[in-house]
Amino acid sequence: MPAWIRRTAIALGVVLLVLAAGAVWLVTRFDPADYKSVAIEWMKTHHNRTLEIDGPIKLSVFPRLEVRLAGVSLSEAGRADPFAALAEASLAVEVLPLLRGRLAVDRVEAQGVRLVLLRDAKGRRNIDDLLRPSAGAEPASGPALEFDMSRIQLSDVQARVKDEVAGIDGELVLKELSAGRMASQVESSLRIVAQFGFKTPALKGELSGSTRITPDFATGSVRLSDMDLGYKGDAPGASSIDATLKGALAWDGAKSSLAANGLVLRLAANAAGIRLAGSSLSIERFALDPSRKAFAIHQLQLRIKGSQAGTPLALELDWPELDVSGDALKGSAMAGKISYGNEMPLAVTFKSDAPSGSFDNVRVPAFEARVSSSGAARKIIGSLRSELVLQPEKRSALLDKIDIQLQLDDPGFKPLALGLKGSATVAAAGSAKWNLAGDINANRFNTEGTAGFAGITPNVKTQLRFQSLDLNGLLALSPATASSGSGDAPIDLAPLRGINGTFGVRVGSLALRHYRVADISLDATLDAGMLRVASFKGKAWGGTVDGSAFADARASRVALKAGADGVNINALLKDVADKDLLDGSGRVDVDIESAGRTVAELKSRLKGKAVLQLRDGAVKGINLAKTLRQAKAALALKQDAAIKASKTEKTDFSELNASFQIDAGVARSADLELKSPYLRLGGEGAVDIVKNRIDGSVRATVTDTSKGQDGADLAALKGVTVPVVLSGPFDAINWKLQWSGVVAAALKSQARSEIENRLKEKLGQRLDPKASAPAAGASGPSAEEKLKNKLKGLLK
Repeated sequence: MPAWIRRTAIALGVVLLVLAAGAVWLVTRFDPADYKSVAIEWMKTHHNRTLEIDGPIKLSVFPRLEVRLAGVSLSEAGRADPFAALAEASLAVEVLPLLRGRLAVDRVEAQGVRLVLLRDAKGRRNIDDLLRPSAGAEPASGPALEFDMSRIQLSDVQARVKDEVAGIDGELVLKELSAGRMASQVESSLRIVAQFGFKTPALKGELSGSTRITPDFATGSVRLSDMDLGYKGDAPGASSIDATLKGALAWDGAKSSLAANGLVLRLAANAAGIRLAGSSLSIERFALDPSRKAFAIHQLQLRIKGSQAGTPLALELDWPELDVSGDALKGSAMAGKISYGNEMPLAVTFKSDAPSGSFDNVRVPAFEARVSSSGAARKIIGSLRSELVLQPEKRSALLDKIDIQLQLDDPGFKPLALGLKGSATVAAAGSAKWNLAGDINANRFNTEGTAGFAGITPNVKTQLRFQSLDLNGLLALSPATASSGSGDAPIDLAPLRGINGTFGVRVGSLALRHYRVADISLDATLDAGMLRVASFKGKAWGGTVDGSAFADARASRVALKAGADGVNINALLKDVADKDLLDGSGRVDVDIESAGRTVAELKSRLKGKAVLQLRDGAVKGINLAKTLRQAKAALALKQDAAIKASKTEKTDFSELNASFQIDAGVARSADLELKSPYLRLGGEGAVDIVKNRIDGSVRATVTDTSKGQDGADLAALKGVTVPVVLSGPFDAINWKLQWSGVVAAALKSQARSEIENRLKEKLGQRLDPKASAPAAGASGPSAEEKLKNKLKGLLK
């Protein structure tokens, strides 16, 4: 029996005993006419609780002591908060048996009862003062009273329970509890209808049914026979439960042993993503006695039927006999089968030899399971061999010396051969752990971890290590799968909701399509559909990559923050974007996020920032040096030149820097800077990731013409800035050199140079004072005025 139910029953019993003691006390010491004030004062004095009695009290003395109460409430000790209340109750106690040291309760009836049971983290309960003897009272001597109740009838009883030590928080409602005679080692009928509404543990539903009950108050034992109980509701790890239990159960409190006979459990529920319907467990006889190290099962039959995501599944297990007592063991072999699937059915048959060992370790040797699937789209052939070890005291099972061999033919994979060896443990509490090593098509790996299945969603903690992993040798990647350019390609993050956990992955070298990554290190957590990659590292594209990532299945949102240092930008762009635009090496930083359920939606909602820093590379598609050599002809024609990108042309640079602000799938930069021994470029532009095109303008200025790409032919343009406009799709960018602007700038520059030279020449002459002075009596402009006139002429 669960501890919290036992504590609730004890608390209810305490209240009933207080009522009984109060009844005896009232009748023997007080006149019913003045009971109220005396009882209220006594409760206040001895327990510092406020007692209110709004209804009448009726007392009778012989042949039984009987009290009827109505409208009674009692506060918490030292507080006005309500502790207990009842609308109506009656209690009858036989007088003569009481004189012989035997408490014989004729009947207990109550309805409209409200009770609050609390225990804090330090173990203090709100009923402790009621359980302690009153101050000045002499301790009881002699044997304890025997308890005998002829009938009990309770209805509409609500108990609010909060136990911080046991982790219980919720409400229990007894809609009906009726029983015949309740006495030690006396069998009686019991009928119950109880409702549970607990936050902790997560328990919400109704238990109803009948049984025959035989208690033993001295040892805390109970035997239930002719059980016909049903439960509908939710429980930890399961929902929509509809269960019935028939048969007999016995709990021996002195030995802490459990026994069952003719037990049949029928179940329908949702658990761990599986819908169970028509499932059953039947046991002819079961016994567990840890004190004698005894364990027995006879004629166990388990039948599981259900479905997972619409796919039917079934399990059958038969174990005729297992009888263990200390180091002595006898039993029979076990056998069963599992089936799963519709179009791609999976069938597993398993068996074992007769068990051996002891109570602590029941060894089931030669456990073997054969797997097969003969569906049109998938074929599986495999086997599992292991030694099964049952540990009843630990309530766990160990699969030791695991040897798995599996061959798989599936459209999504190339022919696979899996070999796996190691050990695994499964506990009755819904947990498992493993330590396994093996290979998949010669890709060696090992893994260890734990898993918990107690909740609705499995929780896994695991480490996975591959020496090398060639996914190209495992996955059957079609051209459509390998391409990431389809905007209609769905992004389904729903599988992230199917599991929670902590994951660590280490891969020495990875190959996937054209990707090659070494020394991979990834650590991630998955919780309620949210994947957080706290850290990932690796070596790729000739450099190192590190960062973090996030994905939310509920909002279909993803985020990435990463840096790639010392990487070959050409290899990176080809692998990630399938573009051949740049050469060079350097660093790329991105901090981006998006949301959507298709590739197109993700692109259109992309936002964040990116930084590009490259050295010793080239911009592909145009040779600016070659184009600028045509400057003389272009200047003469005064016409702009449009040039289409060419795969064979490129413009070298020694340094390229740019930062981008990304919004709605468009990356904009206003600080593009390119440097080479002969050229300087600066400008701005926008990269439309959705439309797969670029639009921008740059200003190319010729600097040192003695070096670099065709530098000697560019002397005429030294210091001249050439406006360049680029636009179009990435695969066919149009470059437009605005020579008309270059001509205007060159003419203006040349005129300014000539003016400066002539000004320097004129301003450098020394003026003759005599020559500049007019003759006596002569008239005309002075030398200074003549110089001003010449300057005006030069500037016209």
